[in-house]
Parts: sequence; structure tokens; C-alpha cells
Amino acid sequence: MDYTRIYQADLVRLLDPQERVMAVVPCRLAYGAERLERRAEVPERRLGLVPEVLRRRVEQVQRRRSGGRSLLDRIIDLLDWPWNGIDWDEVLGGVVVAGRPGSHAVRLAGAARDGVGLFGVVTPQRLAVVRRVATDRFELVVEAPRVEVVEVRQRGRPLHRGRVVIGFADGSRVAVNTGIVLTGQARRLVAALTPAG
Repeated sequence: MDYTRIYQADLVRLLDPQERVMAVVPCRLAYGAERLERRAEVPERRLGLVPEVLRRRVEQVQRRRSGGRSLLDRIIDLLDWPWNGIDWDEVLGGVVVAGRPGSHAVRLAGAARDGVGLFGVVTPQRLAVVRRVATDRFELVVEAPRVEVVEVRQRGRPLHRGRVVIGFADGSRVAVNTGIVLTGQARRLVAALTPAG
């Protein structure tokens, strides 16, 4: 389905009138492990002198408790204890977001966490994530300058064939999923975001 042709007129009202919409792709944050850099003093103040393995486990449990937990999450919890040394999120889904707080990838991942009705929009000026709020109405969720995108690759995983990894100039990267089985939307996103030159 060509969402660019379908939603182009509706998105022109949201963006600048002179911006040309190059691609509109349904997307959501991919499944996987998060590699967020944090300042060392913040966890130390909260947790004291706790071994790194237990500190990561506490952070994972807190992240999982913040949302609804499926049966798969509970099974992975049993397998993801510190003594087995395997990060199953990374094994099954890869790294979904890596970077410092406030970086482009972390901002995009935070906004795309609730993946209902989200579309990635590429123009010559920006990469934007918009949410469809009505049949012909969108709201801007988050955006990043297009010149900050330095790398884009299609990196499919089992049941996430439409997975695309986007790298930014600040060293951060994020993985979005555009489809479970089909890869057409992923190819559109990669073609629109590939830096010229």
C-alpha cells in the first residue's frame, strides 16, 4: 500500500507548505534490548554499591513493570536472570535503541514506544514521526533534522522482516519495525532516508 500517495495531502497541512513528502511509512519501535548511556552518579545514588549485573536487572524489571506484561515477557523474565548471563532481548530482537539521553534516537524511541497509528514521514528537511488521530488528521509526535541521519539499513529479524536501523550524527541509533513479513515499506523508508552522496 502506498501511504505516501494516500496521506500526502493530509500531511502537507501539518508540515511546512513548501516541504515535499518523500515517504510515509507505518512504523513502530522494534522489539529488542536498549543500550542507553546514563551518568554513573544517578544509579549509584539510588542503588548504592550494587554489582553491575544486579543493577541492570533492577532497571529491566522497572522498565517491564511500567507497561502491560504478556506471557512472553514473563517467560523471558525467568530466562533473563543475572546468573545465566544472556540478554534474551538482544538475542531475539537485537539492539533497538542506543545512545545518550536527549539524543535523536532516544527521543524517537521514547515517542514511538506507543506504536498505535504511528507513521514515519521523510521530507528533504526532516524525519518525523506522526500519529494518525482521525481519518484525515495527523499530529506531530517528534522530529529530527534529515541532515542528522548518517546511516540507514534494513536489518530483518525473524518475524520482523521490515526492521530498519537508523543511525544519527550524534552516535545514537534506533530500530523501527515497518512490517512483520513484508519488506516493501522498509525498502521505501531506506530509499527515502539514504543520505545523498
